[in-house]
Amino acid sequence: MEFWGAEVKSGEPLPVTPGEGMVLHLSQACLGELKKEKGNESICLFLKVDGKKLVLGTLFTEKLPQQQFDLVFDRDFELSHNWKNGSIYFYGYKASNPFEEEYPFICQQ
Repeated sequence: MEFWGAEVKSGEPLPVTPGEGMVLHLSQACLGELKKEKGNESICLFLKVDGKKLVLGTLFTEKLPQQQFDLVFDRDFELSHNWKNGSIYFYGYKASNPFEEEYPFICQQ
């Protein structure tokens, strides 16, 4: 098992590849450095997998600057957001795909 983290900059979607025989467990997203501005801006987090773009969650600059997940990916995906004022940081870990070891016939493509 190894730590995984990435910065997703404004306007720059981030492609993510778990790796051969690996899964990526996405655990948390949080706002980058905030400037001293008032208001409670909402930021949508997006996930694109298998050609489908989904809303992963919403962060709020004052009330909810971080959000936890419990998502596991065994294939490539893309992370993005709509915040124009900074970066969003995603964290998690990579591990060996447990299904590939126990049931190799399930993961064959």
